[in-house]
Amino acid sequence: MPVTHFITHQIDKDPKAAGALVKCSEKDDFKEDHAAKVMAQLRNIFIGRASKRYGEFGPEAPQFKGLMLDWLNNKQSFVSLTQRLTKLFCEKFDNTQHEVDGYLAFMAEQLADGDRFYVYHLREKSNVALSDDGELTETRFIDFSNTGFALCLDTTALQQGDAKKYLSFSYGRGEKAVQNLFCEFCGFSDTVNVEQETQEFLKIVEAYTKELPEEKANETRTKVVEFCMEQDKYGAAVEFKALSSELDEQAPQKFEQFVQQKRQEIRQANPEQAQVEVSEKTEFIPDRKSLKNYIRYSGKNKDVTLSFSAMALGGDVQFNQSNNSLMITNLPTRLLKQLKQEADFDSGSQS
Repeated sequence: MPVTHFITHQIDKDPKAAGALVKCSEKDDFKEDHAAKVMAQLRNIFIGRASKRYGEFGPEAPQFKGLMLDWLNNKQSFVSLTQRLTKLFCEKFDNTQHEVDGYLAFMAEQLADGDRFYVYHLREKSNVALSDDGELTETRFIDFSNTGFALCLDTTALQQGDAKKYLSFSYGRGEKAVQNLFCEFCGFSDTVNVEQETQEFLKIVEAYTKELPEEKANETRTKVVEFCMEQDKYGAAVEFKALSSELDEQAPQKFEQFVQQKRQEIRQANPEQAQVEVSEKTEFIPDRKSLKNYIRYSGKNKDVTLSFSAMALGGDVQFNQSNNSLMITNLPTRLLKQLKQEADFDSGSQS
């Protein structure tokens, strides 16, 4: 997985200033081992985020796409491409009160399943280190924990025009306010609603498990979520065929066929979605939050924090919809002990 290009350009936009200051690098010379280490760190950060969105270039902002295609077709250099993209990005902040500083890091990588192009917003951090002579000296380094927005473009898929989700991006902590500006900059258009697709998939899982004995049903739900979470961990889609084989080695196509049957029913019930080719999808991108909520209910307010397995609902946990209350039996031993101690203390105080 060699890094073929790596370059950074410095940006500084004060909220009181009309425009951003830009300091562009002139070369993309880099040490391969250093670039590989940085790429590995950033890839893990990007994959681990739950804020990812998937899509393609929309028609409203063709500049980013046009510049990318020029580079891919050898009409401009990587340095020229990234300099122009940096200036295009900074223009979005003109006459706004948004603040942005640090570096835009541009990277290209060759992978077995297609080439990738990345844009990361990096920030620096200062600290004190020991020199070779044992003297204290100030040093600066990349603050990976404070990585900002990130964009990943599957350039192979873009050139072949065979996908509707070749572009993905995520944003860092405190960057929600600049999301729209970033979307305008890259011309991002959503084509995948991962939350909706995951919830639709989990409804199919629920329908499938209803036909199984209770113990087998619970085991199947757990296996489904674990498989999907593992795929999400590596930033990979969930393939129905692979999941089906994981669930039942004796009948490896059983679950896959059930999914396709249910998707066909969804398509027939919603003919306006026919163009989406619901029944022909062979995979989906999992939404981490929906998966967690499927096997565990949780929530909190100022005074109460609750979390319990979804399997407990209807058993040890009963929900009364008429008055929005829960009745919990079989309390955890530690909690029960604390409650009894408090009750004994209150009765002793009153006597």
